[in-house]
Amino acid sequence: MLRGLGIAAVAAACSGAPAAAPPAPVRPAIAGTAAGSAAPGSAAPGSAAPGSAAPGSAAPGSAAPGSAAPGSAADGPLDQDLPRLIARSLALYQDVAAALDAAAGDCAAATTRLDQLAAPYRDVVTASAKVVHDGRAAALRAALEPHAEAFTTAATAVMHAPTMAACATDAAFRHALDALFASPVAPPVPPP
Repeated sequence: MLRGLGIAAVAAACSGAPAAAPPAPVRPAIAGTAAGSAAPGSAAPGSAAPGSAAPGSAAPGSAAPGSAAPGSAADGPLDQDLPRLIARSLALYQDVAAALDAAAGDCAAATTRLDQLAAPYRDVVTASAKVVHDGRAAALRAALEPHAEAFTTAATAVMHAPTMAACATDAAFRHALDALFASPVAPPVPPP
């Protein structure tokens, strides 16, 4: 479990700082969204319907304002655009932290939320694996350096989420988490 959290570990290692204390369970702001916004697939009272983006917010896995949609070739391959890859990777970790926080220890809800994040972020996982597979890990580490604090905060929020502890032994949850971060160059994660 958690074998795919490698990019966050790389980011944390780049920071040179000791592990931070567990952060407050509020989702860090992502460009184009409101801090502490509802988790992916959920809606706050009076907001847009589940699965639709509220005005001024980005849908899970969506590109930052002004950039191409995920999977579009407008900006070239994601693995060749490290700043865009890093921004989308950070959004992935922030969305995972928000999903775990919103699940509030409910393993079935957490599993569903993680499953909903898999498709929108598949390009991020694939591009990250390609960068490492192509021998460009040093370039990735260098590009991550300015974002190390944000990655450390997001990764710490994921690792210290009460849902993570509550669901650590839940097979479906572990599978969803592993599948979300599964490298396309590694053997597929078998279902529970």
